[in-house]
Amino acid sequence: MTNPLKVGLIGCGNVVQYGHRPAINGLADVELLALADITPARREIGKAWFNLRDDQLHADYRDLLAIDAIDAVAITVPQQFRRGIVLDAFAAGKHVLSEKPISQAPAVADELIDAAASAGRKLAMVHNYHFLPEFRQIKRMISDGLIGDLRVATLHFLGVIDYPGAAEYQSDWRHTMAAGGGVLMDMIHAVYLAEWLAGERAQQVMAFVDAPEYAHRQPVIEDLALVQIAFPTGYAVIHMAWGEGVGGVDISGGDGQIRLRYKQYQSGGFNQPIELYSVDKDWNRSDHAIANLEHHLDSVARSFTELWADFRDAIRDDREPMAPASAGARALQIALGAYISGVTGKVLSLPLEPSHPVYQKGIDGIAELQAWEQSKTKRAGLFGLRE
Repeated sequence: MTNPLKVGLIGCGNVVQYGHRPAINGLADVELLALADITPARREIGKAWFNLRDDQLHADYRDLLAIDAIDAVAITVPQQFRRGIVLDAFAAGKHVLSEKPISQAPAVADELIDAAASAGRKLAMVHNYHFLPEFRQIKRMISDGLIGDLRVATLHFLGVIDYPGAAEYQSDWRHTMAAGGGVLMDMIHAVYLAEWLAGERAQQVMAFVDAPEYAHRQPVIEDLALVQIAFPTGYAVIHMAWGEGVGGVDISGGDGQIRLRYKQYQSGGFNQPIELYSVDKDWNRSDHAIANLEHHLDSVARSFTELWADFRDAIRDDREPMAPASAGARALQIALGAYISGVTGKVLSLPLEPSHPVYQKGIDGIAELQAWEQSKTKRAGLFGLRE
């Protein structure tokens, strides 16, 4: 029998409850040895969730990293704290599963990728939407040539529910500059899905970025992002917003189309998929059963379980995980590129040059850009542009 993967968990926020908790508790060959969180109340919550002893709880993550028996750690703290923890984990010889986004700035993302290579450790991303059944099925349909060559993938996420963070830490942290961006960064799932479905790397991005929903709050990050991405042979469009709006996926190919809709027309990850069909070039419709159709929270929990299993197997088989850090770094650059486009009114080529202020500083570098006079992003006062 293969020895279990012994892991530590650094951070015990809400994502642990619906994602990492069912995955770790559900995999017989993954064993949680310790949990670290700076908040006493969250440590007590984690103790109950994972049936841990007091001596397995730590206020300082470095005490967890000092446990020799731990093979790998999952890092679920807010992104502004991740760099030092990830680097310390590699120094301690641990593999890392990191929540998304990989970091706030591409310079840090590339530093972490290099550190993982130098340490000979895996750095995987929590890109769990790869494992949601509806997206896996759409990917198979595209790969099987059902609609010919992909031309345009349109991902509607205009109904993202604005769930607060853990109250014991800071419930509104995702609405601060420290979050590294607003709804597009929070739901960067759509960004990496677009690249995955296209099967190519993004070359250009352009966008409108605004905050009409939260204008009364004088927001510092966006609640609306309308993004267009160019790949070598196709395109993707992402419509993203916190609030009430259209959800689903529309994909156009050279020989047909694919359409996906959710219960109550909500966005992916927030409700159950109820309709998936394709239309061929002669306008004949075919309905497709969605594998493992169930309550959406069960589906999300299963996606985390499959992601953890893939991370475990990547370590055992010494292979790349399904969502390597390089994919996280590219998704980060696409999202930040959308912000740059929203400010400058220009199409942005990718990847960013290392000398670019946003490559070095993330959204903190946006204030150094020359803003387009008609920029809605500037008019909304986002990313340090408030006059």
